[in-house]
Amino acid sequence: MITGSDGQSRPAGSPKKPLISIKNVGLSYGNFQALTDVSVDFYQGELVGLVGDNGAGKTTLIRIISGIIPPTSGEVYFDGERIIKFHPKKAIDLGLECIQQAIGLCDNLSVGRNYFLGREPVRRILGLPFLDKKKIREASAKVVHDFGLRDSVDVDDEIALLSGGEKQTFKIARAVTFRNRVIIMDEPTNHLSVRERTRVNELAVQLKQQGLLVIYITHDIFQIHRIADRIVILENGRKVTDVPRDAMSAEALEGIIRDGSRTSTKEPKVS
Repeated sequence: MITGSDGQSRPAGSPKKPLISIKNVGLSYGNFQALTDVSVDFYQGELVGLVGDNGAGKTTLIRIISGIIPPTSGEVYFDGERIIKFHPKKAIDLGLECIQQAIGLCDNLSVGRNYFLGREPVRRILGLPFLDKKKIREASAKVVHDFGLRDSVDVDDEIALLSGGEKQTFKIARAVTFRNRVIIMDEPTNHLSVRERTRVNELAVQLKQQGLLVIYITHDIFQIHRIADRIVILENGRKVTDVPRDAMSAEALEGIIRDGSRTSTKEPKVS
Protein backbone atom coordinates (compact mmCIF):
# COMPACT_ATOMS: atom_id res chain seq x y z
CA MET A 1 0.00 0.00 0.00
CA ILE A 2 1.35 3.44 -0.92
CA THR A 3 0.22 7.03 -0.42
CA GLY A 4 -0.17 9.28 -3.44
CA SER A 5 0.47 13.01 -3.73
CA ASP A 6 -3.21 13.57 -2.93
CA GLY A 7 -2.75 11.98 0.51
CA GLN A 8 -4.91 9.00 -0.38
CA SER A 9 -3.81 5.42 0.27
CA ARG A 10 -3.83 2.93 -2.59
CA PRO A 11 -2.54 -0.58 -3.25
CA ALA A 12 1.09 -0.86 -4.33
CA GLY A 13 1.27 -1.41 -8.06
CA SER A 14 -2.21 -0.01 -8.68
CA PRO A 15 -2.82 2.52 -11.47
CA LYS A 16 -2.58 6.16 -10.38
CA LYS A 17 -6.10 6.88 -11.59
CA PRO A 18 -8.77 5.64 -9.19
CA LEU A 19 -11.72 3.71 -10.55
CA ILE A 20 -14.09 5.67 -8.30
CA SER A 21 -13.22 9.06 -6.88
CA ILE A 22 -15.34 10.89 -4.30
CA LYS A 23 -14.39 14.55 -3.95
CA ASN A 24 -15.72 16.74 -1.11
CA VAL A 25 -19.12 15.08 -1.22
CA GLY A 26 -21.87 16.32 1.06
CA LEU A 27 -25.51 15.32 1.43
CA SER A 28 -28.15 17.09 3.47
CA TYR A 29 -31.75 16.33 4.32
CA GLY A 30 -33.14 19.71 5.26
CA ASN A 31 -31.11 20.90 8.24
CA PHE A 32 -29.59 17.47 8.84
CA GLN A 33 -26.15 16.92 7.29
CA ALA A 34 -25.85 13.19 6.45
CA LEU A 35 -22.42 13.53 4.79
CA THR A 36 -19.93 16.35 5.13
CA ASP A 37 -16.95 16.96 2.83
CA VAL A 38 -16.16 13.27 2.23
CA SER A 39 -13.27 12.53 -0.13
CA VAL A 40 -12.03 9.01 -0.85
CA ASP A 41 -10.58 7.15 -3.83
CA PHE A 42 -11.25 3.50 -4.65
CA TYR A 43 -8.88 1.55 -6.91
CA GLN A 44 -9.41 -1.44 -9.12
CA GLY A 45 -8.20 -4.69 -7.58
CA GLU A 46 -8.55 -3.71 -3.92
CA LEU A 47 -10.87 -4.69 -1.10
CA VAL A 48 -11.86 -1.68 0.99
CA GLY A 49 -13.61 -1.96 4.32
CA LEU A 50 -16.07 0.89 4.83
CA VAL A 51 -16.66 0.89 8.57
CA GLY A 52 -18.63 2.81 11.16
CA ASP A 53 -21.46 2.56 13.64
CA ASN A 54 -25.09 2.90 12.67
CA GLY A 55 -25.70 6.43 11.47
CA ALA A 56 -22.09 6.98 10.39
CA GLY A 57 -23.05 7.55 6.73
CA LYS A 58 -21.77 4.32 5.19
CA THR A 59 -24.92 3.32 3.32
CA THR A 60 -25.64 6.95 2.42
CA LEU A 61 -22.28 7.16 0.65
CA ILE A 62 -22.96 3.91 -1.16
CA ARG A 63 -26.37 5.13 -2.29
CA ILE A 64 -24.61 8.04 -3.97
CA ILE A 65 -22.06 5.76 -5.64
CA SER A 66 -24.89 3.43 -6.74
CA GLY A 67 -26.77 6.29 -8.39
CA ILE A 68 -29.75 6.11 -6.04
CA ILE A 69 -29.39 9.66 -4.73
CA PRO A 70 -27.30 12.63 -5.95
CA PRO A 71 -25.04 14.50 -3.55
CA THR A 72 -25.96 18.06 -2.62
CA SER A 73 -22.31 19.08 -2.98
CA GLY A 74 -19.04 17.68 -4.27
CA GLU A 75 -18.18 15.51 -7.25
CA VAL A 76 -18.19 11.80 -8.10
CA TYR A 77 -16.00 10.30 -10.84
CA PHE A 78 -16.07 6.81 -12.32
CA ASP A 79 -12.99 5.81 -14.33
CA GLY A 80 -12.15 9.48 -14.82
CA GLU A 81 -15.64 10.49 -16.00
CA ARG A 82 -17.58 12.86 -13.79
CA ILE A 83 -21.06 11.57 -12.99
CA ILE A 84 -23.66 14.28 -13.50
CA LYS A 85 -26.95 12.37 -13.72
CA PHE A 86 -27.35 9.87 -10.90
CA HIS A 87 -29.54 6.86 -11.60
CA PRO A 88 -29.22 3.15 -10.69
CA LYS A 89 -29.32 2.23 -14.41
CA LYS A 90 -26.24 4.42 -14.95
CA ALA A 91 -24.39 2.56 -12.20
CA ILE A 92 -25.37 -0.81 -13.69
CA ASP A 93 -24.21 0.29 -17.14
CA LEU A 94 -20.84 1.27 -15.63
CA GLY A 95 -20.49 -2.20 -14.12
CA LEU A 96 -21.40 -1.56 -10.51
CA GLU A 97 -23.38 -4.10 -8.48
CA CYS A 98 -24.58 -3.65 -4.90
CA ILE A 99 -25.14 -6.81 -2.85
CA GLN A 100 -27.32 -6.29 0.19
CA GLN A 101 -28.39 -8.71 2.88
CA ALA A 102 -32.13 -8.13 2.87
CA ILE A 103 -32.98 -7.25 -0.74
CA GLY A 104 -32.03 -8.10 -4.30
CA LEU A 105 -33.94 -11.35 -4.74
CA CYS A 106 -37.60 -12.25 -5.30
CA ASP A 107 -38.42 -15.21 -3.06
CA ASN A 108 -41.46 -16.23 -5.11
CA LEU A 109 -39.39 -16.65 -8.28
CA SER A 110 -37.12 -19.53 -9.24
CA VAL A 111 -33.35 -19.56 -8.91
CA GLY A 112 -33.11 -19.21 -12.69
CA ARG A 113 -35.50 -16.26 -12.89
CA ASN A 114 -33.62 -14.50 -10.10
CA TYR A 115 -30.34 -14.98 -11.93
CA PHE A 116 -31.62 -12.93 -14.89
CA LEU A 117 -33.74 -10.56 -12.78
CA GLY A 118 -33.98 -7.33 -14.77
CA ARG A 119 -31.92 -8.85 -17.60
CA GLU A 120 -34.38 -11.51 -18.84
CA PRO A 121 -33.29 -13.08 -22.16
CA VAL A 122 -36.01 -13.35 -24.78
CA ARG A 123 -36.47 -15.18 -28.05
CA ARG A 124 -39.00 -14.28 -30.71
CA ILE A 125 -41.55 -16.57 -32.26
CA LEU A 126 -43.49 -15.05 -35.16
CA GLY A 127 -42.25 -11.69 -33.97
CA LEU A 128 -43.59 -12.14 -30.43
CA PRO A 129 -41.17 -12.05 -27.45
CA PHE A 130 -41.02 -15.05 -25.10
CA LEU A 131 -38.75 -15.77 -22.19
CA ASP A 132 -35.81 -17.88 -23.32
CA LYS A 133 -36.31 -20.53 -20.63
CA LYS A 134 -33.59 -22.78 -22.02
CA LYS A 135 -30.96 -20.05 -21.70
CA ILE A 136 -32.21 -19.19 -18.21
CA ARG A 137 -31.89 -22.79 -17.04
CA GLU A 138 -28.49 -23.46 -18.63
CA ALA A 139 -26.80 -20.24 -17.46
CA SER A 140 -28.17 -20.37 -13.92
CA ALA A 141 -27.33 -24.08 -13.58
CA LYS A 142 -23.71 -23.31 -14.46
CA VAL A 143 -23.56 -20.65 -11.73
CA VAL A 144 -25.08 -23.02 -9.15
CA HIS A 145 -22.40 -25.58 -10.02
CA ASP A 146 -19.42 -23.24 -10.35
CA PHE A 147 -20.03 -21.44 -7.06
CA GLY A 148 -20.49 -24.57 -5.01
CA LEU A 149 -24.14 -24.47 -4.00
CA ARG A 150 -25.70 -27.69 -2.76
CA ASP A 151 -26.08 -30.42 -5.38
CA SER A 152 -29.75 -30.62 -4.47
CA VAL A 153 -30.40 -27.02 -5.57
CA ASP A 154 -32.46 -27.01 -8.75
CA VAL A 155 -32.70 -23.87 -10.86
CA ASP A 156 -36.49 -24.33 -11.05
CA ASP A 157 -36.79 -24.24 -7.23
CA GLU A 158 -38.01 -21.06 -5.59
CA ILE A 159 -35.00 -19.16 -4.32
CA ALA A 160 -36.71 -18.90 -0.92
CA LEU A 161 -35.54 -22.50 -0.33
CA LEU A 162 -31.89 -21.43 -0.21
CA SER A 163 -30.19 -20.60 3.09
CA GLY A 164 -29.05 -17.07 3.87
CA GLY A 165 -25.46 -17.88 2.97
CA GLU A 166 -26.48 -19.55 -0.27
CA LYS A 167 -28.52 -16.49 -1.24
CA GLN A 168 -25.51 -14.22 -0.63
CA THR A 169 -23.28 -16.56 -2.63
CA PHE A 170 -25.83 -16.57 -5.44
CA LYS A 171 -25.99 -12.76 -5.54
CA ILE A 172 -22.20 -12.55 -5.62
CA ALA A 173 -22.08 -15.14 -8.42
CA ARG A 174 -24.67 -13.22 -10.40
CA ALA A 175 -22.69 -10.00 -10.02
CA VAL A 176 -19.45 -11.64 -11.17
CA THR A 177 -20.82 -13.50 -14.18
CA PHE A 178 -22.41 -10.33 -15.56
CA ARG A 179 -18.89 -8.90 -15.74
CA ASN A 180 -19.26 -6.09 -13.22
CA ARG A 181 -16.21 -4.07 -12.27
CA VAL A 182 -17.29 -2.96 -8.81
CA ILE A 183 -18.96 -5.11 -6.15
CA ILE A 184 -20.41 -3.31 -3.15
CA MET A 185 -21.24 -5.63 -0.26
CA ASP A 186 -23.52 -3.95 2.27
CA GLU A 187 -23.39 -5.83 5.61
CA PRO A 188 -23.32 -9.12 3.65
CA THR A 189 -22.83 -11.45 6.63
CA ASN A 190 -25.58 -10.25 8.95
CA HIS A 191 -27.59 -13.16 10.37
CA LEU A 192 -25.36 -15.78 8.73
CA SER A 193 -23.74 -18.76 10.42
CA VAL A 194 -19.99 -18.81 11.05
CA ARG A 195 -19.48 -21.16 8.10
CA GLU A 196 -21.60 -18.98 5.78
CA ARG A 197 -19.79 -15.82 6.88
CA THR A 198 -16.47 -17.47 6.11
CA ARG A 199 -17.68 -18.46 2.64
CA VAL A 200 -18.91 -14.93 1.82
CA ASN A 201 -15.62 -13.40 3.02
CA GLU A 202 -13.62 -15.89 0.95
CA LEU A 203 -15.63 -14.88 -2.12
CA ALA A 204 -14.94 -11.20 -1.42
CA VAL A 205 -11.19 -11.88 -1.40
CA GLN A 206 -11.47 -13.95 -4.59
CA LEU A 207 -13.26 -11.09 -6.35
CA LYS A 208 -10.45 -8.72 -5.39
CA GLN A 209 -7.88 -11.20 -6.65
CA GLN A 210 -9.72 -11.30 -9.98
CA GLY A 211 -9.15 -7.55 -10.35
CA LEU A 212 -12.51 -6.22 -9.19
CA LEU A 213 -12.95 -3.35 -6.79
CA VAL A 214 -14.75 -4.65 -3.68
CA ILE A 215 -16.26 -2.17 -1.20
CA TYR A 216 -17.29 -4.06 1.92
CA ILE A 217 -19.57 -2.21 4.35
CA THR A 218 -19.63 -3.45 7.93
CA HIS A 219 -19.65 -2.36 11.56
CA ASP A 220 -17.44 -5.34 12.53
CA ILE A 221 -13.89 -4.02 12.42
CA PHE A 222 -12.35 -7.34 13.48
CA GLN A 223 -14.02 -9.25 10.64
CA ILE A 224 -13.05 -6.80 7.91
CA HIS A 225 -9.51 -6.27 9.27
CA ARG A 226 -8.70 -9.89 8.41
CA ILE A 227 -9.48 -9.52 4.69
CA ALA A 228 -9.34 -5.84 3.63
CA ASP A 229 -6.46 -4.04 1.94
CA ARG A 230 -7.60 -0.70 3.34
CA ILE A 231 -9.95 0.54 6.05
CA VAL A 232 -12.06 3.70 5.72
CA ILE A 233 -13.95 4.81 8.82
CA LEU A 234 -16.89 7.21 8.76
CA GLU A 235 -18.28 8.91 11.85
CA ASN A 236 -21.27 11.26 11.88
CA GLY A 237 -21.07 11.64 8.10
CA ARG A 238 -17.36 12.51 8.01
CA LYS A 239 -14.35 10.45 6.99
CA VAL A 240 -12.13 10.12 10.05
CA THR A 241 -9.70 7.38 8.98
CA ASP A 242 -8.34 6.03 5.69
CA VAL A 243 -5.40 3.67 6.26
CA PRO A 244 -3.87 0.48 4.87
CA ARG A 245 -4.95 -2.54 6.90
CA ASP A 246 -1.39 -3.22 8.08
CA ALA A 247 -0.92 0.35 9.33
CA MET A 248 -3.26 -0.06 12.31
CA SER A 249 -4.44 -2.97 14.40
CA ALA A 250 -8.10 -3.89 14.62
CA GLU A 251 -8.01 -2.86 18.28
CA ALA A 252 -6.69 0.60 17.43
CA LEU A 253 -9.31 1.06 14.73
CA GLU A 254 -12.02 -0.10 17.12
CA GLY A 255 -10.83 2.57 19.54
CA ILE A 256 -11.36 5.26 16.90
CA ILE A 257 -14.92 4.06 16.32
CA ARG A 258 -15.63 3.71 20.04
CA ASP A 259 -14.27 7.15 20.93
CA GLY A 260 -16.21 8.71 18.10
CA SER A 261 -19.40 7.05 19.26
CA ARG A 262 -18.93 8.44 22.77
CA THR A 263 -18.79 12.01 21.49
CA SER A 264 -21.43 11.71 18.78
CA THR A 265 -24.79 13.40 19.06
CA LYS A 266 -28.04 11.66 18.29
CA GLU A 267 -29.21 12.30 14.74
CA PRO A 268 -31.66 10.61 12.36
CA LYS A 269 -30.39 7.22 11.23
CA VAL A 270 -28.84 7.50 7.76
CA SER A 271 -27.15 4.14 7.29
